[in-house]
Amino acid sequence: MEEKISRKKKMARTTNVQAEAAVPAAVVAVAEAAVPPAAGLLTDDIIVEILSRLPARSVHRFKCVSPSWRDLIADPAHRKKLPHALAGFLYNTYNRGNPRLHDFHFANVSAGAAPPVDPSLPFLPPDEYPSVDPCLLFLPPDEYAYVPQLDTCNGLLLCLAYMAPSSPSVDEDEQLDSHYVVCNPATERWVDLPPHPKVPLGGHITARLAFDPAASSHFHVFQFAKANEEDCITGVDIYSSRTRAWNRRESRLIEKFSLYFGLAGVLFRGMLHLLGWLHPMNHNEDAVLVAVDVEGQVWKTIRVPSGGLSFGKIGLSQGCLHYATTPFAVVDRDNNNIKKKKKKQKEEEDTSLATKIASVWCMKDYDSKEWVLKHTISDYELQSITTVNYKVAAIHPDCDTIFLDSCDVDTLASFDMQRRKFHHILQLEKNRAWQFVPYVPLFSDSFAGADGQ
Repeated sequence: MEEKISRKKKMARTTNVQAEAAVPAAVVAVAEAAVPPAAGLLTDDIIVEILSRLPARSVHRFKCVSPSWRDLIADPAHRKKLPHALAGFLYNTYNRGNPRLHDFHFANVSAGAAPPVDPSLPFLPPDEYPSVDPCLLFLPPDEYAYVPQLDTCNGLLLCLAYMAPSSPSVDEDEQLDSHYVVCNPATERWVDLPPHPKVPLGGHITARLAFDPAASSHFHVFQFAKANEEDCITGVDIYSSRTRAWNRRESRLIEKFSLYFGLAGVLFRGMLHLLGWLHPMNHNEDAVLVAVDVEGQVWKTIRVPSGGLSFGKIGLSQGCLHYATTPFAVVDRDNNNIKKKKKKQKEEEDTSLATKIASVWCMKDYDSKEWVLKHTISDYELQSITTVNYKVAAIHPDCDTIFLDSCDVDTLASFDMQRRKFHHILQLEKNRAWQFVPYVPLFSDSFAGADGQ
């Protein structure tokens, strides 16, 4: 009797479960037939407008929502509005035929994608820019002798076009006339700037580009110069595409400073930030960010975290300024000219630096100018993954990843600071020089000053 009652209860429970499962399914079926999905109510233009306001990394992830979203995001007609992720890095190597010249290359970090930029800039007229090809074996006797690539900012590329001398000269140190060129490699549009302020022969120039397409179609070019290595920088010459003219702005800083040559700058809150040092130089304490607005009216310095001799990089990541350092003890480890005794001495001076490959700092509150230590990589952790030694090359703009440049075997790698994952990306060209700047493509039709080209 008890077994029969138990069976009846079990059958009743099973029947009830099936009924409960059937009711929601029926309701859902009726609802789907009566009311279309919310996403179906949105037109492609509305979806693209929504996606255009999101970070590039989020847009990239939304390709996985459905085949239709994937095609929508990949459609060339929409890519002008949508944000784009980091495509890679422009870097240079010393030319074998003439060490004073550089060859230019692109390190593609877009997984499986074709390189979005050709460092030879084939869209520039060959009759005007004959030597833009990355294989510069000699100075051609044409209009332009040499066109080095200097900087990138939000999709635009800054170059310096050197004009060939009007007559043959035996003086190799003769100063050539030059002017800047700003171009968009993604749309193959460019603009020639008027002649820049001259610098004495033997002087040093640091030129950087400032462009924020979210704020304006206009761009600015900053030229910092000094007569010799020992001098301080006293001001800046700024070109505005709005006025199409150069203007001199004297420094408004009390401190005397110089800028590190070859390091990329960061445009943030309308100000260009560059890594430099204060005079007189103290390696342990005087590394600073020098910031100046696009009008040259507002100047400020921001101390970066100190910690002995180190190789520093700045970057803009996830909406905040970041600063990453690699101790010189690590960078010099593979330099054959550095003796083991000197290395041991450095490690004894500060064992914490000797065991860290990289330290990454973040300025969450820009107004406070306070840096917060975000991540570190120890020598032990990286050596357990690879025997190659690395230094920080760049900071990813969209996530907690840093790019690493090998000190000895010319490779580019990445390290995910959250997941603690190392990834070898590609082999770089040998005989590299100082430049290593990020490139994010901009598919906008034009920028100020490039109309008609």
